[in-house]
Amino acid sequence: METADFIVIGAGIAGASAAYELSENGKVIVLEAESAPGYHSTGRSAAVMSENYGPALWSRLVTASRSFLETPPDGFTDVPLVTPRGALFLARDGEQAKLKAQADELLRRGATIELTSSDEALRFCPVIKSSEFVSALYEPDCMDIDTDALLTGYLKMLRVRGGRVVTNARVEALKRADGVWRISTPAGSFEAPVVINAAGGWVQEVATLAGLSYRNVIPFRRTAVVFDPPAGSSIQTWPMTFDVAETFYFKPEAGRIMVSPVDMAPSEPCDAQADELEVAIAIDRIHTFTTMEVKSVKHKWGGLRTFALDHEPVIGRDLEEDSFIWLAGQGGNGVMGGAAAARLAASFAVGAEIPSDIAALGITEENVSPARSCVVDASGDKPVVGTLDAFA
Repeated sequence: METADFIVIGAGIAGASAAYELSENGKVIVLEAESAPGYHSTGRSAAVMSENYGPALWSRLVTASRSFLETPPDGFTDVPLVTPRGALFLARDGEQAKLKAQADELLRRGATIELTSSDEALRFCPVIKSSEFVSALYEPDCMDIDTDALLTGYLKMLRVRGGRVVTNARVEALKRADGVWRISTPAGSFEAPVVINAAGGWVQEVATLAGLSYRNVIPFRRTAVVFDPPAGSSIQTWPMTFDVAETFYFKPEAGRIMVSPVDMAPSEPCDAQADELEVAIAIDRIHTFTTMEVKSVKHKWGGLRTFALDHEPVIGRDLEEDSFIWLAGQGGNGVMGGAAAARLAASFAVGAEIPSDIAALGITEENVSPARSCVVDASGDKPVVGTLDAFA
């Protein structure tokens, strides 16, 4: 039986970042079900840092993560974690007020933005069909994130501080007795007084193994498609482009264009694959809202995003057992908001105050709690598409 002060379940970006933060407070062991960290959602992320993407609290966690991503600690990485990208948000007729509300929220947080017409937005992304939209918001400080460098940095620093990652260690049994959690895996047995549940789409399975009641944190499939840009296009400076209704986004990626139809199909935890209908929908969105033509699909993939009913973070002590810490409900925001989310989860795990910069953005123990009604109420409706209207 190997002992630690904290056991983190899941070695994606959530678990790795939480383990890094906790490693300053004691010995940390990370248990990863797969043969390598970051196999599922982390390795399939669109990987941008946008303060205007996602619901209110997640977007604020992105704001609180910016300084870490732009200026990581000494020794964390030998390469930049972020590089300039820019983001463009497009509003159809009737969506202008929603876009303006997002702009006002960003300005309150000190972000740089530009509100403009859809015609003027062509200077940022020349392939949009401006006739399909009315107004646009440009976020110049949106950045591409090097997800591999970020994950590698977290795990490297964890090991430097005496922690370790155990792969092929899917949790088979999880029980608390005599003040500690005892965990059985194919890779061995482990125990610690505090467990952090950062298992992505598998968070509910982990909670069930721990003997806790059902929590409404649900995995959904997301599909992405890659195709060649128009011949002769200089796509390097194109922003990541979204519509406000969140029915598509696309961005340059490794010399090609990646597009998602922002599908949300409830899924069992699994190695998600691209859905063929959603591939067709993604192509149709490109043809409808841009001047690009998808002549062939070069690559496609699926991934899981996990949501609470309100799409907000599920971070904190479980209602039934306060030594069981949730770090879940990322909903596609986990890479860009993960640095602050990890600090928040670590504060709950060690019984400290919420970090002051995070608290100053209006994030409280209550509004991210796994004990809030929409998480504990198993009879509620499932999450729906449309996170960009959630600003408070």
